[in-house]
Formats: sequence, C-alpha cells, structure tokens
Amino acid sequence: MNHAVNWEAISAIGQIVGALAVVISVLYLAREIRSNARSARVASLHDINRWLGELVEHPDLAELYYRGIRDFRSLKSSDLVQFSALMVQMFFIFQELYYQQSDRHLDPRMRRGLETAMRDLNAYPGVQAWWRFRSQSFGEEFANYVNQLQQTAKPPRMYREPMEDE
Repeated sequence: MNHAVNWEAISAIGQIVGALAVVISVLYLAREIRSNARSARVASLHDINRWLGELVEHPDLAELYYRGIRDFRSLKSSDLVQFSALMVQMFFIFQELYYQQSDRHLDPRMRRGLETAMRDLNAYPGVQAWWRFRSQSFGEEFANYVNQLQQTAKPPRMYREPMEDE
C-alpha cells in the first residue's frame, strides 16, 4: 500500500477553499455596504421629519424660524442662537442628503423634492444672511452648491408669498 501524500493536490484544494472564502467575504461586505447606505438614507429622512416635527410641536420655534428666514439681522440674543441652531441642524441634514445623492445612495426619485426644498429655503434673505456667517462650517462641495442655489434664487414662495404676477 502506497500512502504517499500528494502535497500539490492538498495545496490546490487549499487555494480553492481560500478563493471561495475571499469571494464570500467580498459578497458579504458588498451586502453590508448596501445595507449601511440604506440605513444612512433612512436616518437622514427621519432627521428631516424630526426637525419638522419640532416646528409643529413648538409654535414659538416655528414663529422664530419664520422670522429668521425673512430677517436674520433682526434676531438678537437667544433668538439668534436658537435660529442658528435650527439652521445648522437643517443644513447638516441637507449636506448629508446632498452627499448621499452625489454618491448615488439616494433614490433618484427623491432628487426633485430635495432640490426643491433646498432651492426654496435658500431663496429667503434671512437664510442667505445666515449662510454668509456659517458656510465655512460645511464641506466645500456642498457650500459651493448652496452658493450656486442662492445666486440663482428666485423670490421666495415656500410659505404663500405673493407671486410676481399676483
């Protein structure tokens, strides 16, 4: 009886098993990345809903927001701090969604709504004035995008402002 060990065959089997393990790992990693991107997208949308919910639940905050988007320079002391906090929060949410969209992690069907909300908000003089003070807090690409939105902004109309022909 010849019990010679064929080391070449064992080595080949080991290489096949190793290659399969790498393929399985890559597939698992791709699935996790997709899942994480989906989770980030959902979290950003929840952040917007939570932000809007705060305005609905706190009429004084909604009033401050409305005053601030129209006339940032009129805000003083705690109103200034609170409005700035609202804007920082909203713009960080928008920035996250902007980069998700840029990386193609955002459903393309949501693009129009996101762009409309960004364009409408950035049409307000109070938002533009606030942005001049805080734009350096955001990523350069996003800041350039917001600057472009503000430069091409039409008169604001998010909250029933009169249209030019009215």
